[in-house]
Amino acid sequence: MSTQDLFLTWDEIDNAAAQLAAPMRTYLVQITTTLRPATIRNADQALRCFAQFLIQQHSEVTRLADVRRSHVEDYKPWLAARTGQRDRPVTVNTRAHRLGNLRTFFIRIHDWGWPEAPPTVPILFGDLPRQEKPLPKALDVPRKREVPPADAAKFLRAAQSLKRPSGRVVCEVLIRTGLRVGEFTRLRRDAVRQIGAGHWLHVPVGKLLDDRYIPLHPQL
Repeated sequence: MSTQDLFLTWDEIDNAAAQLAAPMRTYLVQITTTLRPATIRNADQALRCFAQFLIQQHSEVTRLADVRRSHVEDYKPWLAARTGQRDRPVTVNTRAHRLGNLRTFFIRIHDWGWPEAPPTVPILFGDLPRQEKPLPKALDVPRKREVPPADAAKFLRAAQSLKRPSGRVVCEVLIRTGLRVGEFTRLRRDAVRQIGAGHWLHVPVGKLLDDRYIPLHPQL
């Protein structure tokens, strides 16, 4: 990580602008009760990055309520000019995540009615750059999973030739259910449930914030 992309610590931000740091840190405490640790870390970085910008470029802004649209417009090119790993420019995806987390922060504290919130949300959805999303690498499995296409058929034949039953199960479950790998590894021992005449896979609460049941192919 380049030294240019190292953020001020919360103690350093607090020493320079206590009224900026206080609501940001309180916000992070609030979202720890509902969001995942990785999401909290991303929000933490986004807020420290913006606080550092204000301290270095707009020292006259000592309160969060004083943030205006003009500050966000100055922040976007400042963020784009920073460097990350191997002294390369911060990626578009990184900028989108930091701006997105910052926008969510302002929306939430405005909706929560915090007195520290600016009069209006200073960052718009259009401020987020379009992310560079790679093409999906998943096999093209049709809706009728009983008749997989050629690529999926090759994958299934290769899986069924594995000597270890666990390998066959893993491959077939992933391709026939569309589960994410993380969802699969978090399945409980009693995830397979019989409902009526068929068997279903119970997927616990995950990224979509709800649990669901997936019908299982007879082979599974």
